[in-house]
Amino acid sequence: MPDEETFAFLRSRADFKSRLQQVGELMPRKPQSKPELEGSSDGKSDELDAESDHRSATAKAAEWASRIMTISLEMVLPGLAGYWLDGVLGTKVVFMLIGFAAGALIAFKQLLAIANQNTKRSQKQARAQLVNDTLTNSATENSGKDKL
Repeated sequence: MPDEETFAFLRSRADFKSRLQQVGELMPRKPQSKPELEGSSDGKSDELDAESDHRSATAKAAEWASRIMTISLEMVLPGLAGYWLDGVLGTKVVFMLIGFAAGALIAFKQLLAIANQNTKRSQKQARAQLVNDTLTNSATENSGKDKL
């Protein structure tokens, strides 16, 4: 049977939760982006904007670590496979060189894809900021006309 200390702990925890909810309700929320600004023009809405990316710093770092490891493996594994194939077939370094060259091309293609994704994300953010600034300026001009 729970004792008085346990009940006191549970009451304090419930009180803490209710206070936390009250503070959360008082905190200003980031305005939702406009529906016409979401999603890319080519219909791919799976890319995340930096503003809408609410992941922790650890999750973002893990994503970049994963990208770096993928590119590293793409560069090295084809060369190692070529080295193994050279040993099996008794050739000197032919397949190893072909493997490392293919790995470099694959990794370069992956780097270009990442750069293009980040460029599209930056352009999308710039367009959204331009639209937001335009809407803000037009609202300011309209409120100035109302005063006259």
